Amino acid sequence: MYKQCLVYWLVLCGTVVSAWGQNGGYPYPDFAFLRGDENYRGLDTVDQLPKAWHRIKWIPLGQHSGLSFGGEGRSELQILRQEAWIPDNHDAALFQRLMGHADLQLGERFRTFVQLKAGKAFGRNGDPAPLDQGLDVHQAFMVWREAQWRIEIGRQELRYGSRRLIAVREGTNIRHSFDGGRFIVEKPKLRIDALFYAYNLQDPGVFTNRVTDEQLMWGTYAVWALKPQKINLDLYYLGLRNNAPRFAEGSERELRHSFGFRHWGNWGAIRYNTEGVLQFGSFGSSSIFGWTLSNESYWRPKTSWMPTLGLKAEIISGDRALHDGRLESFNPLYPRGGYFGLLALIGPVNLMDIHPSLEWSLSGGWSIALDWDFFWRHQLADGIYFPSGRLNLAGDTSTERFIGHQLGMQVGRPINAFWEVQLAAFYFAPGAFLKEVTPGEPFIQLGASVSYRF
Repeated sequence: MYKQCLVYWLVLCGTVVSAWGQNGGYPYPDFAFLRGDENYRGLDTVDQLPKAWHRIKWIPLGQHSGLSFGGEGRSELQILRQEAWIPDNHDAALFQRLMGHADLQLGERFRTFVQLKAGKAFGRNGDPAPLDQGLDVHQAFMVWREAQWRIEIGRQELRYGSRRLIAVREGTNIRHSFDGGRFIVEKPKLRIDALFYAYNLQDPGVFTNRVTDEQLMWGTYAVWALKPQKINLDLYYLGLRNNAPRFAEGSERELRHSFGFRHWGNWGAIRYNTEGVLQFGSFGSSSIFGWTLSNESYWRPKTSWMPTLGLKAEIISGDRALHDGRLESFNPLYPRGGYFGLLALIGPVNLMDIHPSLEWSLSGGWSIALDWDFFWRHQLADGIYFPSGRLNLAGDTSTERFIGHQLGMQVGRPINAFWEVQLAAFYFAPGAFLKEVTPGEPFIQLGASVSYRF
């Protein structure tokens, strides 16, 4: 299977090489990270677009009405050495994701968006995760829009703030989606969302996903641009009910309330982002008190050949004592997939980390990013967690705090408006904690991905 994965990926790379630089001279619009945010209304008035593109991206259905189609595919080859810090535990797999959507706009107020997704993992040791097998409806929502407000109802992707608590999980094979609705008020310097959603659990099979109340989320999120681009403030409350979380404390029904703020913007050559969250609630018969505080800053010099310098630091609460009637482990809700880089090993629970980075934006669209992340446990009684927030390794038998450090490199380039390639390499050196609770071998991941969007 490894050879089949490699042959498939090389054929795909050949297709990309053949498309290198083929923009055709047409002013294609930029694709949005959330495809549901795209709007191709009026594209039929651009005469120089080819007819094939014209017919797919905007089919006029009358005045201010039209139908648009789009899609994307991503193939990622991963080579893992000594996975989970276990000697001779090697693997190689090809992760495939295909998505296609239709966007119907009727008049200037109503639209409906439907997107299908298919995911598959080839060559993975053991049984594939439910995320990596199946075909289902990823998004299906309707929007009614007025001058300064709109209502969105259905299944859709969500992304808020710096994606610490609510994100689409890009970086893993399959993205998050949620079932529910939100009411959005949007003014020039203020946006307020009131939302209520159920998490869309991933089941293997064909069209097997269903609306469920296993995980419910509700709240209000406000973004205020005090001085646009320079000073911005997010204030939010998010409620969560999860019937089956998994902490070192155990698995009980969880009711959690998160109150957060975020201060972010750009000041000259400095880009900054500071965020803090307090959490309260109940975990079975126990109470909850969790918190996190983080800061990230980037300095971009005026000299083009010099890299952007970055430094992140955060502290995320862990449980001080197990089974004492109080759960202090932070819950990251639905964070981005590769929270500390594309190598998704460590999640944002019971953690202290320092993360310097360098990033170059070179001619021809090339980008190179280098980063070095150091991890410690916040509380010794608590363990370490996956990026999803689920317990990975218990830690109550160890008195060691240092988890380890991770070196990473990512190289990427958009080939044209549609194709993009990325190479990544990560080396995770285990610290005293991992050497005590695992065999303690270095974990190495090599990755190469090709993405196509239309």
